[in-house]
Amino acid sequence: MTEKTTDEPAGGSSRPNTLLIAGLLAIVAVTGVVLFAVFSAVVNAPANTGAALVDPANAFDGATRIDPPRPLDDFTLTSHTGEPLSLSDLKGKPTLLYFGYTFCPDVCPMTLGEYVRVKAALGERGAGVNFVMVSVDAKRDTPARLSRYLGGFDPAFIGMTGDELTLRRIGADYGLYFEIHDDGRTQNYLVDHTASVFLIDPEMRLTAIYAFGTDPQVIADDLRAMLG
Repeated sequence: MTEKTTDEPAGGSSRPNTLLIAGLLAIVAVTGVVLFAVFSAVVNAPANTGAALVDPANAFDGATRIDPPRPLDDFTLTSHTGEPLSLSDLKGKPTLLYFGYTFCPDVCPMTLGEYVRVKAALGERGAGVNFVMVSVDAKRDTPARLSRYLGGFDPAFIGMTGDELTLRRIGADYGLYFEIHDDGRTQNYLVDHTASVFLIDPEMRLTAIYAFGTDPQVIADDLRAMLG
């Protein structure tokens, strides 16, 4: 009986096994490094408060400041006293100006409430600021109604009213939008309108635009700087 022979040397399978073990060790090492990096990142990450991380220096405070200030065209409307009143008549003092209407159910009374808080924050210096509401609803907002309405917030607040065509001409300087939903069937119609507050310096230049809901303290701080 002839013995079967082979050309494979003794122990020939040991080299492939060695390479396999080395490869597995390398994979384990890399995996360990990755897991350690992930673990370190999790441990060292800031606590999750549920809020986005914001750089306070770059946080939006509600104010769009205009630099350099932009000169505004003069205009004349009817004041809450029934007399003509021009923007130029308000020169010499900073002016906060807002477009709204007395039948407004929410935004306007809230904004006038913020006027009250701004003035209170300024203390005695508040008397050196014009607080103005320009009505976009001349049909209902007569001078007498404006006077009664604004007097409920502060008798020193100024109301102005005028016809729609004049307001649209004036509004070009302020990016004013308003739409009157009056179908003639009711006196309780609504008016969509721009809700921003505009800061005008004593030289009749637009210096800042405040989004609705801006903290009154932000506005008061800007006025303090303007008052000197």
